[in-house]
Amino acid sequence: MNKVFVYGSLLKGMGNSSLLKTATLLGRSRISGYMMIDLGWFPGIIPDPDLKTPVYGEVYEVDEDVLHRLDALEGYNHSNPKAGLYDKNIVSTDFGEATVYVYNNHRGFHNDNIVFTGDWKSHYRNKFDGE
Repeated sequence: MNKVFVYGSLLKGMGNSSLLKTATLLGRSRISGYMMIDLGWFPGIIPDPDLKTPVYGEVYEVDEDVLHRLDALEGYNHSNPKAGLYDKNIVSTDFGEATVYVYNNHRGFHNDNIVFTGDWKSHYRNKFDGE
Protein backbone atom coordinates (compact mmCIF):
# COMPACT_ATOMS: atom_id res chain seq x y z
CA MET A 1 0.00 0.00 0.00
CA ASN A 2 1.07 3.58 -0.68
CA LYS A 3 0.14 6.82 1.05
CA VAL A 4 -0.80 9.79 -1.10
CA PHE A 5 -1.37 13.40 -0.02
CA VAL A 6 -4.05 15.07 -2.18
CA TYR A 7 -4.87 18.78 -2.17
CA GLY A 8 -7.11 19.57 -5.16
CA SER A 9 -9.66 17.85 -7.37
CA LEU A 10 -9.08 14.52 -5.57
CA LEU A 11 -10.28 15.88 -2.22
CA LYS A 12 -13.45 14.36 -0.83
CA GLY A 13 -16.44 15.99 -2.55
CA MET A 14 -14.41 17.42 -5.43
CA GLY A 15 -14.57 16.46 -9.12
CA ASN A 16 -12.06 13.60 -9.23
CA SER A 17 -12.66 12.17 -5.75
CA SER A 18 -14.33 9.08 -7.26
CA LEU A 19 -10.85 7.84 -8.24
CA LEU A 20 -10.24 7.30 -4.52
CA LYS A 21 -13.49 5.42 -3.77
CA THR A 22 -11.60 2.18 -3.02
CA ALA A 23 -8.84 3.96 -1.08
CA THR A 24 -8.74 4.44 2.67
CA LEU A 25 -8.94 8.03 3.90
CA LEU A 26 -6.51 8.33 6.79
CA GLY A 27 -7.47 11.94 7.53
CA ARG A 28 -6.80 15.61 6.91
CA SER A 29 -3.26 16.88 7.06
CA ARG A 30 -1.06 19.70 5.84
CA ILE A 31 2.37 20.01 4.32
CA SER A 32 4.86 22.87 4.19
CA GLY A 33 7.50 24.02 1.75
CA TYR A 34 5.13 24.38 -1.22
CA MET A 35 3.11 27.15 -2.84
CA MET A 36 -0.34 26.36 -4.25
CA ILE A 37 -1.26 27.88 -7.60
CA ASP A 38 -4.62 28.07 -9.33
CA LEU A 39 -4.49 26.39 -12.76
CA GLY A 40 -8.17 26.93 -13.57
CA TRP A 41 -10.27 23.89 -12.65
CA PHE A 42 -7.54 22.38 -10.50
CA PRO A 43 -4.46 23.46 -8.53
CA GLY A 44 -0.80 22.64 -8.58
CA ILE A 45 1.85 23.02 -5.96
CA ILE A 46 5.44 24.06 -6.55
CA PRO A 47 8.37 23.97 -4.14
CA ASP A 48 8.73 27.14 -2.08
CA PRO A 49 10.72 26.56 1.11
CA ASP A 50 10.25 30.20 2.22
CA LEU A 51 6.44 30.16 2.16
CA LYS A 52 5.01 29.89 5.65
CA THR A 53 1.43 29.01 4.62
CA PRO A 54 0.83 25.25 4.66
CA VAL A 55 -0.96 23.35 1.91
CA TYR A 56 -4.05 21.61 3.29
CA GLY A 57 -5.26 18.26 2.06
CA GLU A 58 -6.07 14.65 2.82
CA VAL A 59 -3.94 11.53 3.12
CA TYR A 60 -5.14 8.28 1.55
CA GLU A 61 -3.80 4.78 1.56
CA VAL A 62 -4.00 3.46 -2.00
CA ASP A 63 -3.17 0.23 -3.77
CA GLU A 64 -1.06 -0.03 -6.94
CA ASP A 65 -4.13 0.08 -9.22
CA VAL A 66 -5.35 3.36 -7.74
CA LEU A 67 -1.82 4.77 -7.80
CA HIS A 68 -1.57 4.03 -11.54
CA ARG A 69 -4.93 5.77 -12.13
CA LEU A 70 -3.70 8.79 -10.15
CA ASP A 71 -0.49 8.85 -12.21
CA ALA A 72 -2.60 8.93 -15.40
CA LEU A 73 -4.84 11.72 -14.09
CA GLU A 74 -1.85 13.81 -13.02
CA GLY A 75 0.04 13.32 -16.27
CA TYR A 76 2.95 11.66 -14.48
CA ASN A 77 5.58 10.44 -16.96
CA HIS A 78 7.22 7.29 -15.54
CA SER A 79 10.12 7.32 -18.00
CA ASN A 80 10.84 11.07 -17.66
CA PRO A 81 9.14 12.56 -14.56
CA LYS A 82 10.29 16.12 -15.32
CA ALA A 83 8.53 15.97 -18.72
CA GLY A 84 5.07 15.17 -17.34
CA LEU A 85 2.47 17.65 -16.13
CA TYR A 86 3.23 16.61 -12.53
CA ASP A 87 6.19 14.95 -10.84
CA LYS A 88 6.12 13.15 -7.48
CA ASN A 89 7.76 14.12 -4.22
CA ILE A 90 7.71 12.52 -0.78
CA VAL A 91 6.33 14.73 2.00
CA SER A 92 5.90 14.40 5.73
CA THR A 93 2.25 14.31 6.91
CA ASP A 94 0.44 13.61 10.16
CA PHE A 95 0.16 9.99 8.93
CA GLY A 96 3.80 9.49 7.96
CA GLU A 97 5.50 9.96 4.63
CA ALA A 98 3.29 10.22 1.55
CA THR A 99 3.61 10.87 -2.15
CA VAL A 100 2.42 14.22 -3.45
CA TYR A 101 2.06 15.37 -7.06
CA VAL A 102 4.06 18.55 -7.77
CA TYR A 103 3.35 20.75 -10.79
CA ASN A 104 6.20 20.74 -13.32
CA ASN A 105 5.38 23.69 -15.57
CA HIS A 106 5.47 26.65 -13.18
CA ARG A 107 7.39 29.15 -15.30
CA GLY A 108 4.44 31.23 -16.49
CA PHE A 109 2.31 31.74 -13.42
CA HIS A 110 1.58 35.18 -11.94
CA ASN A 111 1.03 36.30 -8.36
CA ASP A 112 -2.72 36.41 -8.95
CA ASN A 113 -2.58 32.63 -9.49
CA ILE A 114 -1.28 31.96 -5.96
CA VAL A 115 -3.76 30.40 -3.54
CA PHE A 116 -2.52 32.17 -0.43
CA THR A 117 -4.73 30.16 1.94
CA GLY A 118 -3.28 26.81 0.82
CA ASP A 119 -6.86 25.44 0.88
CA TRP A 120 -8.12 24.50 -2.60
CA LYS A 121 -11.63 23.44 -1.59
CA SER A 122 -12.35 26.80 0.03
CA HIS A 123 -10.65 28.72 -2.80
CA TYR A 124 -12.56 26.77 -5.47
CA ARG A 125 -15.95 27.38 -3.85
CA ASN A 126 -15.25 31.11 -3.44
CA LYS A 127 -13.98 31.34 -6.99
CA PHE A 128 -17.07 29.84 -8.59
CA ASP A 129 -19.69 31.16 -6.14
CA GLY A 130 -18.66 34.66 -7.20
CA GLU A 131 -19.54 34.09 -10.88
